[in-house]
Amino acid sequence: MPTLHDLLWDSTVEILNFRLKLFKVKPASQKKADCIEAIKQCYAGHGLSAVLASLNEMEKLAVAESCHAFGCRFDELRFKAKHGGVLRFHTGPKDDFQEYRYLNNPEFATGVNLLLFRELRECCHSVPSDLAERLREFVPMPQDAEIKTLEKPEDENGLILRLTGQEALSDLKAMLHLAEQGNLKVSEKTGMPSAAGSLAILNCLSGGDFYPQDVALAAKSWSHEQQIGHIKPVAWALLLQNARWISHTGAKSKLSPAGIKALRQAPHDNIRALWNRWLPNSKNDEFNRVNDIKGQATKKHMTAKPPRREAIVDALSDCPLGRWIDVEVFSNYIQATGLDFEITSNPWNLYLCEQRYGNFGFSGCGGWNVLQFRYILTLLFEYAATLGLIDIAYVHPDGSRDDFRGQWGADDMKWLSRYDGLRAFRITDLGAYCLGLSDVFTPSQPVSLLKLSVLPNLSIRVVSGQPSPADRLLLDTWAEPGTSLSWHLDPERATHAVERGQSARDFAAFLESADDQPMPQSVEGFFKACETNGTALRRKGDALVFDCRDGQTADMVCSRKELLGLCFRIGENGIVVPTEHETKFRKVVRELGLGIV
Repeated sequence: MPTLHDLLWDSTVEILNFRLKLFKVKPASQKKADCIEAIKQCYAGHGLSAVLASLNEMEKLAVAESCHAFGCRFDELRFKAKHGGVLRFHTGPKDDFQEYRYLNNPEFATGVNLLLFRELRECCHSVPSDLAERLREFVPMPQDAEIKTLEKPEDENGLILRLTGQEALSDLKAMLHLAEQGNLKVSEKTGMPSAAGSLAILNCLSGGDFYPQDVALAAKSWSHEQQIGHIKPVAWALLLQNARWISHTGAKSKLSPAGIKALRQAPHDNIRALWNRWLPNSKNDEFNRVNDIKGQATKKHMTAKPPRREAIVDALSDCPLGRWIDVEVFSNYIQATGLDFEITSNPWNLYLCEQRYGNFGFSGCGGWNVLQFRYILTLLFEYAATLGLIDIAYVHPDGSRDDFRGQWGADDMKWLSRYDGLRAFRITDLGAYCLGLSDVFTPSQPVSLLKLSVLPNLSIRVVSGQPSPADRLLLDTWAEPGTSLSWHLDPERATHAVERGQSARDFAAFLESADDQPMPQSVEGFFKACETNGTALRRKGDALVFDCRDGQTADMVCSRKELLGLCFRIGENGIVVPTEHETKFRKVVRELGLGIV
């Protein structure tokens, strides 16, 4: 933290003369010491307050922010994000290639140069430490950054408001049942849902994807035409895999023991668990979904994912509940409060179209609005909104933002990311619970119009209303579909459900809630038999079967006292060995001079 004397002594004669001309004073001589002393006298006594009073309001704000900041340095990006203005150090045209013409030129210099000194070694501006100490005596600390809110999003043609909380609670139940039926199909290599898997997910979403399928997957007119693609199907597939609630055999899915347990948990607790497990995961990078930005696959330059999410979650925790927030205001708040983060340690590795020309390392490319802001949009739109943490207001991404147009290779692009249409968000009651802003969540109980008739012949029929996607999947788990509005309880399906850990009592309670008549005795007996028969056999472990050359060899091996109780005869020549005893079994067999192939 250099003092005024330090900064002046390190300055060239040209810079000293520049400051003398700004103050319109003449030194006793042209010696460096006399020039420095003349400048220092301009700040002595009431001179410092007079210098501050000569500045405009924006310049005074910049000085106040700097003298109370760590190291007394001026943070240009944070200042712009907090106050919405750009501090000018000269009045010449803003031209990066001609900047040198206006620096240290008294004819173009603004008054803020009198208190914010350019540190040549650090390439930044700061207030000398001794002047900052004096300024803090009469310059109050600036107010903390605030998030300005809206009663409702600003009107815009094509604006869509999506209330996500209740949707997410219903969708999660449907996703778990879909996975249990083996229809949540994903790629084993990437974890992304296949075309069939995406379609199955879409058919189960209570409100569909954020963009209608005909819009999201509009036919390409040429090979480079952009598509929005799926959002919710991708999010649900990755969230469930990250929580290890589903596993796969080939392309088919099934619920893991943790997923089976989740079926019995309250949906809002499951949502919170999915969110809290997503935040620290290092495998999935949301920025990969901004797939028009190339070069992300290059190793060791993309930053760690958890710190990025942590910064955004910290900012979300400061958001007023029940109020709409513009996404750009939210982005500015993250910068203004020092919660900013990096996407890459080397922007030269990222590019549009072609690395030599569309590189993000060039001056004016790859700024916060292009990289960090797009990451914020992705996390909010694809994951927070899918889980019901935020309600969102959005438009079609086509032409919704043009802040990337100056980048080489962007001429034919309609949008930089599929999330560019996000305009504003509002934290839901479910979001407040998941973010730790509320200790409890009381789910609203939607009035169900579904009425069922459960008949003594084990048939289930819809009397009125329409079953939700989650209801249909639940019915399909236990009963054989007949027509589109009827099912028949199936012993094989029901037994399989019990085998996988699902509760016959829970399904019976679902039927009772939708049927005004008492449950027929035959149906009650069906569910009791399911609970009893579904757990009739219990798996105790795995075993190996060995086929001996003849019965005498099998007798010789099994008669060894070291193997008593560790292996068993099966058939004429067979021996069964529990997996945990395999090592000892092989050792004894080799001691007998026998080999195992």
